[in-house]
Amino acid sequence: MAKALFQTDKASHANLLDLTPVVEGATVSKPLVNTDALRQVVFAMDKGQIMSEHRAPFLVVVQVLDGELSFVVGGHTRRLVAHDWLIMPPNEPHDLDAIEPTRFLLTMVKEHAK
Repeated sequence: MAKALFQTDKASHANLLDLTPVVEGATVSKPLVNTDALRQVVFAMDKGQIMSEHRAPFLVVVQVLDGELSFVVGGHTRRLVAHDWLIMPPNEPHDLDAIEPTRFLLTMVKEHAK
């Protein structure tokens, strides 16, 4: 994966929608921050793009910025739209399908208290 755009040793600012335009027929991701404890990636998915079932070994938070996703988590389908928020425990199986062109922020908490 590409190098993170921002470092955590200084204040930074970005408009996530401007940073990640939707590309026709594609899914695009840009890593924002990547530390030992935290990883944030902004995604842009064109309508019809999918991510097949996968798992992350970390606590995961998804924040939809715009658009609409069909998000399957642990066998349950949810429709997520702009401003929706979803949290998943580590290793939860999930897949997603962009119903409309969609951008979302993915946060993975690599180290957390149990």
